Amino acid sequence: MPIFAVDTLVEALAALGYACKEGARSDVRPDRWPYFERWLQNRDGFVTMESGHIDYIGIEEVVRMGPFFNVYCLVGNDSLSGSDDNAHNLLDASPYFQLHNGRPKNLGWSGGVLSNLLAQDAELSAELAKNIMKEECKRINVRAHNYCCVVETSVWDPAGLASVFGILDRMAMHARKLMKQVHFGENEYV
Repeated sequence: MPIFAVDTLVEALAALGYACKEGARSDVRPDRWPYFERWLQNRDGFVTMESGHIDYIGIEEVVRMGPFFNVYCLVGNDSLSGSDDNAHNLLDASPYFQLHNGRPKNLGWSGGVLSNLLAQDAELSAELAKNIMKEECKRINVRAHNYCCVVETSVWDPAGLASVFGILDRMAMHARKLMKQVHFGENEYV
């Protein structure tokens, strides 16, 4: 089975100006580890981001007609719950598009409130339209989970992920801004 070269990804992201390192379990708060192990405890390791809008990048090997990797970019938030429909109505988003002669004819976002913010970002839309034929962009989606929002895609190699990382980070920026604007509630004891 192929190994995803996490060290090569760290070097590629550093070349793009992102501070990051190969992740270690100690980089994740102990109370979050049980929730994050699904995305971070895979054989090939994970990346801890020290700049940008993403906290961690987890990589999971998948074999379908050749090896590729699922990539999970985690944006942490103490108030999110995967069982809360409001969190999904707020954060779930995925692109839709129609192609004509290999170019996007119709491009937008479907899902929750986040999809409206992503659709209004002209820079993000331009980058997505330019890269929509890449497998890395066709599979992008955002989902709410326990203690995090996950920006997910699939890639063939570290270079493919690095080539679209600006798009993923920009999506994470919008998710982070939206989570700061929304009051999720607080524990009330009667």
